[in-house]
Parts: sequence; C-alpha cells; structure tokens
Amino acid sequence: HISGLFGGRADLAAILMIGLVALYGGTLALDLRGVSLGGLLSLLSPSNRALYSFGMTGGEAFLLGHHWTVLSATLLHGSLLHLAFNVLWLRQLGALVAEELGAARLAVVFVLTGAAGNALSDAYGLLKDGTPWPSIGASGAIFGLMGVLMMFGRRRGGDWGRALASKMASWALIAFGAGFILPNVNNAAHFGGLVAGLVLGALMPRRDRARQGAGLQVLALLCLVASLLAVLASVAFMYPLQFNVG
Repeated sequence: HISGLFGGRADLAAILMIGLVALYGGTLALDLRGVSLGGLLSLLSPSNRALYSFGMTGGEAFLLGHHWTVLSATLLHGSLLHLAFNVLWLRQLGALVAEELGAARLAVVFVLTGAAGNALSDAYGLLKDGTPWPSIGASGAIFGLMGVLMMFGRRRGGDWGRALASKMASWALIAFGAGFILPNVNNAAHFGGLVAGLVLGALMPRRDRARQGAGLQVLALLCLVASLLAVLASVAFMYPLQFNVG
C-alpha cells in the first residue's frame, strides 16, 4: 500500500541508500574487467561503458538524445569513496527531511533536485565545451536536501529553525568549497540541486510533520518510478551499444 512507503512505517532514506549501493554493485558486476582499482579517490571505479549502460548523463547519452538520464544519473556512483560520501550524507539529511517534512516530500526532493542538478550540469557543459560532460552521483540531490532544510528552517523560525538554516548554509558552503579543491567534482550539479532545493523548500509547509495528502504520495511514487524507468531505459537502449550486443 502506498501509505506504507510514505506513512512512516518504512525508512525511505534507508531504502534509497540500499538502492544506491545495489546499483553501484550492478555497475561493477556488469564489466568486471573494466573496474579500476586506482587510488583512494578512484578505488573500485566502474567502467564508463557500465555507467552509460545504467544511465550516466551527458557525453554519449546526451548526443543520443537520452535525456531521461538526468533522472538515472543521480543513482550512480563513480567509486567506492564517492558512494560512501553520498550514502553518509543521505543517511543524515534524508532522515531529517523525512522526520520533519515526511517521506513523500523526501522522495520528491531527492528525485527532482537530483534531476535539476544533472540538467544544469548538462546545460553548462553544452554552453562551455559544446558537449555536456559525463556526470553521475547523488550529490546534486544531497545539496537539494540541504537547500530544502535551509529554507524550511528559515520559514519555520524559532531558535531551532534558525539553527537548522544556519547549519545547512554552513554545510553547503563547506561542501562547495571542497568541490573546488577535490578533482572531478561537478559544482554545476551541486549548484543546480541547491537552488532547486531552495525553491522546493519555499513551497513546503512552514510547520514540521505536516500532513502528506494522497496527491503528494502519488507524486512521490511517480518520482521514484520515473527514476527506476530511466535506469531501465538506459539498460535497454545503451547497454547493447556499449557492449556490442545484438
């Protein structure tokens, strides 16, 4: 039943984390020979053709018109450390969004802000270099969660609300700063996710634990299903091209 997923009986943040780990395992298993051991930052990196097969956005996917990859790319990761960082952020921020705003709003925010970040990354790469950069990762959605909590805290007010907004702003600033220091970090996706989170946060209830109506729960389910379908579409259309099947 749909209310079982969004009505507090299921830990949606944990479900999302399990999904990220499972898809990461899938990209490794699909092309074991292409897995890179690398150093700490690139330890256990899936091959590009495995990532494209599961829905990496930009690059070849954009040239082929696979624009649904703005949804699927959020669910993929390029190394063990990349996955670990985003899962830890999701455990912290996702649980907080689910507690204060509800699991349905967590699903909507995670999917839509991740897609917004990937879309901005594609657009920026297209304008800057003529071709969108290949991009993956849940960090755009992570920044989206920060943005929602920042706006929610500001609108809620009170000591707790102001403290929450200040903490999220500090975390976002630190994470942005790290993005300019660490290699291969997509700050365009981070910025797009954050802005989308701030916009969605302005549309959220001012009070915590607000009711999640049937319409909101249906929207949340559609967001999750759309993300899954985006992965399946990439497997169907990109996998044969990457691995010369058929």
